[in-house]
Amino acid sequence: MKRFAVIIVIVTLLGCAHNGATPTPSEGNVKEYSATAISLSDFSMKIVAYYQSKNLPIPADFDARQFFALLKEIYPDQSRVSFVQSNYKVSARPLDGGYSAMLCDPQTNRKIMEDLSCHLNRVEILSWESSVDSPCVFESNWKPYCQ
Repeated sequence: MKRFAVIIVIVTLLGCAHNGATPTPSEGNVKEYSATAISLSDFSMKIVAYYQSKNLPIPADFDARQFFALLKEIYPDQSRVSFVQSNYKVSARPLDGGYSAMLCDPQTNRKIMEDLSCHLNRVEILSWESSVDSPCVFESNWKPYCQ
């Protein structure tokens, strides 16, 4: 019986230590960030298709201003565009023929996600899933995410 009690105490302590060391996103964050990732991926499909339909490359000076200006022109659900624009710090850059859009928390400046637009059906970098806070900077080693 003593052995059983010791095992229970050890398992409980390990569970508490594990939960303290690697916090998991709250259920609300999972719902919000997952929905936002779906929107960001959909934005990417529309933006890439827009430039391809005009036989144009992504502009060399592509930035968040152009990202939102184009979405306001071509995206059918403006409530999704407004949600992203008003709830995140958004940055965009041209990237090897495509572009990258990064969303960060405006209060903490923590990177939430970055869509590299190389897989149009998903966002490549989901920083919010990690227990380590990522700084709000573009991924410099992005090519492995696009393979």
